[in-house]
Amino acid sequence: MRIILIPGLGEDEFIFDKIIAELPGDKLVLSLWKLLPDRHVADLNVVQFARELVARYKITDKDVMIGHSAGGWVAVYIRQITGCPVVQVSSWTDSRKVIVPVRNRHLIYFTARTGLYLNRLVLWWSVKKYYKDKPSLPVFRKVFNRLVTGNRANAVNQLRLIFNPRPERLEAEPNLRIHAIQDAVIRFPDGEVQEVPGDHFSIYTYPETVIDPIRKFLTDLYAHA
Repeated sequence: MRIILIPGLGEDEFIFDKIIAELPGDKLVLSLWKLLPDRHVADLNVVQFARELVARYKITDKDVMIGHSAGGWVAVYIRQITGCPVVQVSSWTDSRKVIVPVRNRHLIYFTARTGLYLNRLVLWWSVKKYYKDKPSLPVFRKVFNRLVTGNRANAVNQLRLIFNPRPERLEAEPNLRIHAIQDAVIRFPDGEVQEVPGDHFSIYTYPETVIDPIRKFLTDLYAHA
């Protein structure tokens, strides 16, 4: 039984640094930056990507997925394919929960591709509005700077996982949802949620509050395996 962790948009393996040592057994941390191509794939969608990950890493119902943000979106589609347990942290199953300035996906991709949105002015504005004097500020700045300086086609492909139409409806639900009320990226989910302090990056800034429900979930899961 493995624990497979998937970071979110713009993130890398570092997002799990504060919790990974507390997780038991074999761990595999993936990266959207490394898995997605550095060229535009216009028809890329989360269902296709989830199937590719299942085949590539031979994911089964014996594995456990932990996904942060967009990583949780991918993880729940992997659950739909394999039946594996899923923990979503600061994530969603209803794409309407994703907070964006516009709903037109083509406009989102255009502004990301051209730098009209992924730029230092937007970084400054976002910091001032959402992250000033908060412990998550260095994390947000690191993630956003990576989106600004990283491969633009890869960044847009990551956005396509979130916004492109999906060939099948999502029926699966995560086994555990962990979310902060003050999340400025993803609205608070409906249904049963383990609420934690902080914001979108609680997994890094308040790791003890995130790892505790995960540890309890895994203990119960392994006890009944």
